Amino acid sequence: MENFRDKQEQHFDTIRNGTGLVTIAPRPAATQSTEGDILLTLESLVHQLESTLKEVDCSGILYHSPFLSNESDYRTLFTEVTGTTDFEGRLAGLLERALAIKRQGKPVIGLLKGSCSGTALAAMLWATHRIALKGTSLSFPEANYGLFPGFGTTVFTSTIIGSDKAIPLLTQGRAIGEGAALEIGLVDAIAASPDAAALRATEIINQGAKSLAGRQPTHFDEQALETAAAAVTKKTRGLNTGINLCLDIIRQTQLLPISTALQLEAQHYLKAWQSPIVVPMLRTQYYGVRAAKKPNETDNSLAYNPQKIGVLGAGMMGSGIAFEAARAGLEVVLKDVDIAQAIRGKGHAEQISGKLVEQGRLSADKREQLLSRILPSEEIEDLAGSDLIIEAVFEDKELKAKVTRESLPYLQQNGVYASNTTSLPITELAAVSPDPESFIGMHFFSPVDRMALVEVIRGEKTDEKTLQKTLKIIHLLGKIPIVVNDGPAFFTSRIFFHYLLEAITMVLEGIPAAWIEEEAYAAGFGASPLAVLDEISLPLMTHVYDQLPVLHSSQQRCYDYLHALIEAGRAGRKSGKGFYDYNPNTGKKTIWQDPRIKPAESMPAREVIRQRLLHVVALDSYRCLDEGILNRAIDGDIGSVLGIGYPAHTGGVFGHIDQVGLRRFLRECTAFRAHGEQWEIPTSLIVRMDRDRSFYSGFEAN
Repeated sequence: MENFRDKQEQHFDTIRNGTGLVTIAPRPAATQSTEGDILLTLESLVHQLESTLKEVDCSGILYHSPFLSNESDYRTLFTEVTGTTDFEGRLAGLLERALAIKRQGKPVIGLLKGSCSGTALAAMLWATHRIALKGTSLSFPEANYGLFPGFGTTVFTSTIIGSDKAIPLLTQGRAIGEGAALEIGLVDAIAASPDAAALRATEIINQGAKSLAGRQPTHFDEQALETAAAAVTKKTRGLNTGINLCLDIIRQTQLLPISTALQLEAQHYLKAWQSPIVVPMLRTQYYGVRAAKKPNETDNSLAYNPQKIGVLGAGMMGSGIAFEAARAGLEVVLKDVDIAQAIRGKGHAEQISGKLVEQGRLSADKREQLLSRILPSEEIEDLAGSDLIIEAVFEDKELKAKVTRESLPYLQQNGVYASNTTSLPITELAAVSPDPESFIGMHFFSPVDRMALVEVIRGEKTDEKTLQKTLKIIHLLGKIPIVVNDGPAFFTSRIFFHYLLEAITMVLEGIPAAWIEEEAYAAGFGASPLAVLDEISLPLMTHVYDQLPVLHSSQQRCYDYLHALIEAGRAGRKSGKGFYDYNPNTGKKTIWQDPRIKPAESMPAREVIRQRLLHVVALDSYRCLDEGILNRAIDGDIGSVLGIGYPAHTGGVFGHIDQVGLRRFLRECTAFRAHGEQWEIPTSLIVRMDRDRSFYSGFEAN
């Protein structure tokens, strides 16, 4: 054992000052890669803290994170949790030792810096006190991936700041700055530099501060805890295993001794990692998104540094794009046919940026600089010299062709022309350009300032350089791109139409509209289909269907029904009624059941409604992959979760098929064939089933 300890101490440098403060930091030459052997690294830190505290001349400790990188290595952690013999026992033992360190009577101070999360943050919570350097952020992202903050984070955070404050932090994937952390008591001081932190640590030692380990909040407010927990559960619908386990730990922490609560956390942490939702969620929302956001730094031949963009159309979409571009530091010309409309479009940026200032997320000076970069205009000549022009006018081919012809002469020679469209074929829109190679689709999602996804659509003639330029712009905007190929409604709009189509199909079959909405909610969709139809308006939905080259009989039946509702005055929320009735005084809505539709003679089980909504989207996503609209399954998973609100716990459409199992998935889809052509199964998917090929093996695509 001594040899083991001697070896582990080689991972750390220790520095002692004249007051007895010992500073412990990992050696740059240590053998850790990202987080190395995570459990072993944490055990090494605990041993270093224990042995240092025993030294007579040690009056206190200031320690840094034992990890050399702030990036979480979930692949390594997954391997350790699922492959380490008695992981739960080792973790419980580690937390018991960490608790003993907090209780030993000498100040043990954790130094937080940079972006501190995951196991790095957990190690800081073992301290009796915490000092954060300026510019530090503390984040709790694990809930986004079906996990919860482990290694003592959940228990210690609950006991330090109280359960009602801890729940939003631990379950919503939030990040907070050092100021907010100080305000709620998660850190004890802020320092401008490591040297200033050492001085502050010395002050804590001289004050004779004792550990507060094991203390409970002065007043346990059970009602506040349950209110906070209910808000989280309502949002996740109980589908996120990690959050469910986290809430249980927080509740138990109020009732159990802290040492027992830490043992429970170790047990639950292993359970969370064993859940089938974790790997798909990590694969899509951590590794997939990180890869999509990473700029292509290998192509040094791309001489494209955009400074100015033109946005055509100052509606909600165009105004949102203009705001995001200005926020990224680009000069923006926001053009509309009427200067008053263009000014109103800039007003959208003024409103959003004003809220950011109120929230402390943007300074007043930065806001003024941002707004100064947006020029509202009705003059086409103001577009001159644009490195990118994005037309964001109404979804009408003739209108888009008109504004494209007018604005193309003002594009820089090396520039990119983009159409923001939900469904119109890019190849067809590009036909009006003398240079279709530099024409591309950029499908933003509304509201642009809150929706991270951008669907990039390659037309038949779009060249690789145009694609790379477009991706560079998207990375400048801080957005997450997926790249798809041209086709009717592309990918996200196409699969979303299938979601809406299936809901209307079920309404026409006599299934209660309320059941459909409730089961969409229970399945985990971001929005229920009939409510979405009302929000976007039924006429707009039929307009989109008008752009499709052909409708099969199921689509035609739904299309005709939508027209019948519109003719009856039920056009959606703006008309005061659609699939819902809207109270003009209270704004409240109630589901409407069409009295002309006879209830189904044999009502399906609620689970079947859920399956149909989930499966129909996944099945058409496979068709997109089969037809070449999608190049990779991971783009389909990212696009479905971030673009249309497909249930996050599935990891996306292909993650859903893998979780269900392809054989069972096809059996259930075959059973739905009588409901319409949308349930026709591609031969290649049957072949895939016969070959027993899932879409992924763990974190990797097949």
